[in-house]
Amino acid sequence: MPTLSITNQEASQALRGEDVIVTLSAAAQSNLSIIQPGQSCSISGVPVYGLVSSVDSYGISFEVSPLQPNLDFASPSTPGYLAANETIIITY
Repeated sequence: MPTLSITNQEASQALRGEDVIVTLSAAAQSNLSIIQPGQSCSISGVPVYGLVSSVDSYGISFEVSPLQPNLDFASPSTPGYLAANETIIITY
């Protein structure tokens, strides 16, 4: 299956069981047309998984619902937050 790599531009709170916002750069905004709810995603290089829950097609962001085992979509280096400059891999 093809994948898409997105770099998160802004840190976002990633609490257990709650969706987290992934913000794209203006240059990557065209990738929003590829991203659809239900697609699986992960943080590059670590076992953190989620599903795209919604896409702000008029803006530059999408939301991810966390999956097991942690139930949070947080960066290992910044517990409770998805760090800026984190690479998100989306499988579509």
